[in-house]
Amino acid sequence: MNFGLREQRAFARMAPEDRAWLIKGKSVVLTCLASVLLLSVSSIKAPKTCTGGMFLGPIIAIGLFLIVMFVVGSCGLKKNDGDLYDCYLLGVFLAILLLLAFIIFGYVAVGGIDAGHAANAREYILSECKRGWLRGRVIHSSHFWASTSACLRRSHVCNGMTNLVRNPDTGIFVPRPSSFERWAKRHGVDADPRVMSPIESGCCKPPSSCGLTYVNGTTWISTAASAGGPAAVAQVTNNKKDDDCSRWSNDHQTLCFQCDSCKAGFLRHTSQAWRVAANYIVLAFIGLILSSLALCADQATGNNNTGRSR
Repeated sequence: MNFGLREQRAFARMAPEDRAWLIKGKSVVLTCLASVLLLSVSSIKAPKTCTGGMFLGPIIAIGLFLIVMFVVGSCGLKKNDGDLYDCYLLGVFLAILLLLAFIIFGYVAVGGIDAGHAANAREYILSECKRGWLRGRVIHSSHFWASTSACLRRSHVCNGMTNLVRNPDTGIFVPRPSSFERWAKRHGVDADPRVMSPIESGCCKPPSSCGLTYVNGTTWISTAASAGGPAAVAQVTNNKKDDDCSRWSNDHQTLCFQCDSCKAGFLRHTSQAWRVAANYIVLAFIGLILSSLALCADQATGNNNTGRSR
């Protein structure tokens, strides 16, 4: 407990029954805060784009379960009902195990992208994705990717594509800078440039190495590799020809949804969202651990009563 000196003295002077009741009350409040954290921030930040609820579903389920346990624990304290409070304790212990299992699942499932080319050039390569359960499903299960790519099409993930220009330094197509961004660059002012999401970069345009000429939106036309700029030519020469180039189509129902770059972009997008959500999930987990430690402190007082003495 993070009390000041005065509060510590007051806490030490309290009767054992009062101390036990206060500790149990704080434990119940921590459970409530953990549930709110899961149902608010974690559920908002969790990967939701065509993941079939594999991340969002457990977060909501555990959060609602903790809300129920909060109500049970509160009733147990208010009514001095030992059976209700024992149910609350069992529920908190179960929630800790479930959250731990879910955190492990999330980190095992999500395939990240190694730092380097993918992070800097903002184009994603499937072979650079770290090995994980989700990566295996994307690569080896044609049914899984068929349903995922169909979901991406239904979600209209490419509707927000803006005009693109080729970066002269990397040869990669990036969103055209806005007038403010151009002004900021001329005057040395820091401005965060608009970037494509990993899904937009992987699914809504062909790889820059294909040497296609950008027209507008999601429309590209074939040109000689030499028209693609020096960086693109180097990539085409080194990689010979990307299989994704033959998979690309200007048809809005096709685009690059069957490309390896789209799979890599989906994995990257899911990984980014999970890493943000996981921070809050871990905080909720820590809150539950502190809740259980508070109950251990209650046992250390030597008071085995389940409620405040009346």
